[in-house]
Amino acid sequence: MTVTEVLRRHRFWSAGAALVVLVAAGVLVAALAGVFDSPKDAEPDAAPATAQMQTPNEEPAPAVNIETTETMPYSPVWNPPDQGENFWQVVDPENGYPEDGGTDFILAHACEDHGCAGDQIRALQTGDDFTYRGETYRVEEKIEIPKTEIADQDIWVHDPDRVVVITCILDAATGEYHENDIIVANRLV
Repeated sequence: MTVTEVLRRHRFWSAGAALVVLVAAGVLVAALAGVFDSPKDAEPDAAPATAQMQTPNEEPAPAVNIETTETMPYSPVWNPPDQGENFWQVVDPENGYPEDGGTDFILAHACEDHGCAGDQIRALQTGDDFTYRGETYRVEEKIEIPKTEIADQDIWVHDPDRVVVITCILDAATGEYHENDIIVANRLV
């Protein structure tokens, strides 16, 4: 065998070995990237992409659903008598707060750990929808005010198609509640 033939065979085997190394490296990179994972290998909490897609005419479900409320009478200081687990409707017909036939004024605590009923309603923005007693309402206005200014707000008129939800706002720096968040929403027809 001549030197030229040896060099040719060496180049052939070297090129073949290089090709095998490149293919192996590509397979390794693809495996690490998850290309070969089957759906059963996917994370258990991950929903299939098709389940997350909405059809063009489908509206997203409201993020907040207030099914029931506890009732409490009017008082100069609205402080729901719980630890934040409930929504409270102010019901006191003698003081202008009927249970039905007017605006439902709803109260809820907001908490530092975001575990209170009021936290979920505070996350809503103008234009967001939520359900209240099985009906859908759209947030028309969101107001953040000092607690001392709540009586001056233009929310104290009755409309049977309206809900006003009032929560406190925690000042993370002081741990105190000096402000209220007011959500004004109208029933969608």
